[in-house]
Amino acid sequence: MSKEIISARLAVCTMVLFMFGSSALISINTDVGQDSWISFLLALMLALPVTLVYARIIKLFPENDVFEIIEILFGRILGCVLNVLITWYAIHLAALVIRNFSEFIKNCVMLETPEIMIIIVMILTIVYMIKSGIEVMGRWSLVMIYVVISVVVITAIFSINKMNIDNIKPFLEHSLPAIALNSFGYFSFPFAETVLFLCLAGSFNKKESPYKMYIYSTVFAAMILLTIVIRNILLLGPKMSGTAVFPSFEAVSIVDVGGFLARIEGSIAINLILAGIVKITVCLVAASKGVALIFRLPNYKSITFPVAVFAVAMSVILFRNTTEMLTFQAVYPFYAIPFQILIPLLVWIVGEVKVRKSKSGLAKESS
Repeated sequence: MSKEIISARLAVCTMVLFMFGSSALISINTDVGQDSWISFLLALMLALPVTLVYARIIKLFPENDVFEIIEILFGRILGCVLNVLITWYAIHLAALVIRNFSEFIKNCVMLETPEIMIIIVMILTIVYMIKSGIEVMGRWSLVMIYVVISVVVITAIFSINKMNIDNIKPFLEHSLPAIALNSFGYFSFPFAETVLFLCLAGSFNKKESPYKMYIYSTVFAAMILLTIVIRNILLLGPKMSGTAVFPSFEAVSIVDVGGFLARIEGSIAINLILAGIVKITVCLVAASKGVALIFRLPNYKSITFPVAVFAVAMSVILFRNTTEMLTFQAVYPFYAIPFQILIPLLVWIVGEVKVRKSKSGLAKESS
């Protein structure tokens, strides 16, 4: 089986859509009202050094994904434990995103259509994309990124006449601890979720810089999401945007340009779903690679469908209703700490030590 390679350009597009994904749907929360844009910028400042750690891991071990790196550093037994944890996180995140979109479709888009039918269509599309190869996912993202940017810009421009600048005042009305806590939520969802791209690192072109890849994608995604944060607050106000289940959809639903673009939220729904497909695809690729390595299977694509079915089944039983889903959203940043911060830091530190010892040993032998 030939090795899959994806260019930095396609990887950046995939990362941007991954971060946009369900974040534009439900994660643009406004627990601190009009000060959300401040906490968002703080989250970006926190995310950049963490994502640089992810990039450093890729740089230390080019052409290896994180599952292989962990086995190299920690051996078969301890490595298997860590790989099981990462695989669980990938499957769980896939299930969470699937549930986010199934609730969105059921409540906002296709009220009369059974949500399971929409999920089946999405999953079949995703499985086909995975089996077609990682480069196909990258090319899908390259096309979709233009759609996403266009829709965000168009909705922002056409909603200007309905925006109220007073909605974003007064500045710093909330306490600094509250703003910091909210920024941690933004950091975890979506920025630090890019830790799953370590599972795809073996497919990145080793000649291209992983640092640039992470920085460009993080900053670019942040610009798109920050635009959405500010747009939602200006349109809905801090209170309504904080209580809305799907604030982006509800904000855009009030845009009406002389009847020509009335009910534009339909195109927004399609936009969100297309980006969500990318996020679920990345999660399922990561999960499939993890399962394949743990059970020593030669090809991760052969188990993509069973893994996808398991994620769908998990998404159904995760929450009893939308309220429980939103409640877990507040807990999620703390739940994700081991997967997003602790394990990557451990891999990075041990990797640095091992690589330096290896280089010093080679230097002594050559001398």
